[in-house]
Amino acid sequence: MKTYLSQGDVGKLLEAADNLRDYLIIKTLWSTGMRVSELIGIKTTDVDPSSNTISIVHLKASGAERHRLVPVHHSLANELLDYVSKAKIKDGERIFPINRQTVSARLMVTAEKAGFGGKVLTNPESMRKHNVSPHKLRDALAVHWLKKKNTIEGMKALQGVLGHANYNTTARYFKLNIDDVRRVYNEVLGED
Repeated sequence: MKTYLSQGDVGKLLEAADNLRDYLIIKTLWSTGMRVSELIGIKTTDVDPSSNTISIVHLKASGAERHRLVPVHHSLANELLDYVSKAKIKDGERIFPINRQTVSARLMVTAEKAGFGGKVLTNPESMRKHNVSPHKLRDALAVHWLKKKNTIEGMKALQGVLGHANYNTTARYFKLNIDDVRRVYNEVLGED
């Protein structure tokens, strides 16, 4: 049974961010579920506060591009554009002109500061731990989404947000912890 970053854990990460850039990286990864490669590719012109969307380009290993629009809260779109203005990023340039390794390293520093020791517990039975990473934020959004909207419509919407070509790829994010299993067990068989 897998545990994951909770919404409260993400809040701790946001509070621990050293600067506006790191805060927005964490918030954008969590709010959109985008891949780190997609995050660092976002250009100023990709953020549209009038439609509250971010246009994402995903480069496949084959070299092909897949485009998708991801909805965002109006506040995030505005925060990103305010950051662009404050950081004096020119129109059409990347909002986060850094590499994947820098994003991961900054997230690890932030996780340490937030009290995670750079790690997040992944399996309470085995006590195995894994690094807090950009992909853990993607996982966290997906699991949180499906806990709130566990329907075919919710799964299909999440599939679109995450940019999955295959429905089964999205379905793997449906995770149950022992409390979920116990609740369903009791609903089906009744309490002892």
